[in-house]
Amino acid sequence: MTREAAASTARGGRVHDLPAGPGTVRVGVIDPAAPPVLSVDSGDEVTLSTWGHWGNRVTPDTVMADFPAIKAAFPDALGPHSLTGPIEVRGALPGDTLVVDVLALTPAAHGFNLVVAHPRGRGVLRDRFPEGTIRHFELDRATMTTTLGGKVRVPLKPFLGIMGVAPAEDGPRSTVEPGCFGGNMDLSALVVGARLRLPVFREGAGFYCGDGHAVQGDGEVNQTAIETGMDHVRLRFTVERGARLRTPRAETESHLISTGFGENLEDAAHDAVDDLVNWLTDEGLDEDEAYSLCSIAADVRVTQMVNNVVGVHAVVEKLSRCP
Repeated sequence: MTREAAASTARGGRVHDLPAGPGTVRVGVIDPAAPPVLSVDSGDEVTLSTWGHWGNRVTPDTVMADFPAIKAAFPDALGPHSLTGPIEVRGALPGDTLVVDVLALTPAAHGFNLVVAHPRGRGVLRDRFPEGTIRHFELDRATMTTTLGGKVRVPLKPFLGIMGVAPAEDGPRSTVEPGCFGGNMDLSALVVGARLRLPVFREGAGFYCGDGHAVQGDGEVNQTAIETGMDHVRLRFTVERGARLRTPRAETESHLISTGFGENLEDAAHDAVDDLVNWLTDEGLDEDEAYSLCSIAADVRVTQMVNNVVGVHAVVEKLSRCP
């Protein structure tokens, strides 16, 4: 049943609360036919929480031998991710853009990094590290740091590895592979203050999120970040009419970020740069000027290369206009 929970007034809308729980979380599946667990209006904000992988069943005491039983508890799961949602944004229609502003993120106190054993593992060095291992982390939310084996201190930069909308294609799909609908993008730039734009394919958009990361390097080279739940997330949703994006775009205070996905890095880079040219053209440059700017001022970065479908993002600094 759709929840209608307005706790207070936000800028331009209401604030809704959506805690993670058995009725609001689905594990391992993205299904455009799933009914919404919350309905909001454009301009509304939502405070929510997310669970860690496999329904929050990975604890500080989990060892590799526990994973067969953990996975067996979710026989219908097509991936490990626990997704909060879907959230219906009333009035959103195919061809529109859903704008998601990331206003607050607080990770849970525990996180882990998992190396999946070869041959199922997809880490970059899977042949060098064929054995599966799990490493646990205590996340200090006061200092926003953790340590690796007590040897080095690592700053936390939390973000949601999964933010997406209902795909255009019918039927349930794995949470692992990202696409033009967003999903498991693992885009580390989506920290507090970032703005994500997602193309809408279904009425109501069908937004969901999860796969909390306390910190992750671009590439996510051993297949996981510091995986964690999120105790507190605050997002604002706005519908832009008829924007007709081809692929997700992100924006920070200082940069524009386009995304591309493909079977290999070259295909993903092509789509990311192609969309950045389109974006810069929309901002007033000629197409050939935009292409030149991408070559002289943009960075092409590997988002992740471990989710079957690889991701690339092209990043360009917001430049001042000539008088």
